[in-house]
Amino acid sequence: MTRIFNRRKRPIIEGIGQTMVFFSLVGAVLYGGGWYPEGLMWQVLAKSSAVGFLVLFVLVTAQSVNHMILLLALLASVAGDALLAIPAENSFMQGLLAFFVAHIFYIGLFLKNRLPFEDITSARMRISTFCWAGAGLGGYFLYPGLGSMMLPVFAYIVILATMATTAMMSRFPIRLVGGGAILFLASDAALGVRTFLDMELLGPLTVWVPYYLGQLFLALGIMLHDERPTNFGGYRFD
Repeated sequence: MTRIFNRRKRPIIEGIGQTMVFFSLVGAVLYGGGWYPEGLMWQVLAKSSAVGFLVLFVLVTAQSVNHMILLLALLASVAGDALLAIPAENSFMQGLLAFFVAHIFYIGLFLKNRLPFEDITSARMRISTFCWAGAGLGGYFLYPGLGSMMLPVFAYIVILATMATTAMMSRFPIRLVGGGAILFLASDAALGVRTFLDMELLGPLTVWVPYYLGQLFLALGIMLHDERPTNFGGYRFD
């Protein structure tokens, strides 16, 4: 990557977008470090701000249907973040449902931008196979502790692996979007281990760091992928 911003025709809007990404990074660091005032409201706000500012980044710089689908995926993710931070009855299930919806939007976006079959490399296929193998192993080890949560958790595992696979098969930059999807998968795997296997030794940052980086990479990879005429301005990677 030599230049992120090229042929800038909308410098004010692009500046606002860059500022939103910066605020998103600040929010992620503040939440991850626990550097926010005490109280449930501040915890929810801190956690939601990280992806929330990515929503604003997409909102002010969106130029295509792809960007609007990404916006919906990020909005559902913000709802999931907030719900998982609230220690209320059924909040975990509601958060799981919100992220399930987010993955549906991501899958739709990646299928809309899928690569032609002949352009799918063996590396993409191997990584996709690894995702499904990891999902299968995760389900196997989580099964004894799931109880009544078995069906929703297994459904979530399937949709998560599908999201990662379709990301690998899309025309978006594989290092950002494919990597972001893998990080998202790794974060949810760590959350599942902490929640259902009671392995607190992993620490909350093992969930938060790959989750946030996954969302950041997905958002940047989709937004920075140039699908517009160059004289329209905006983001690119060349």
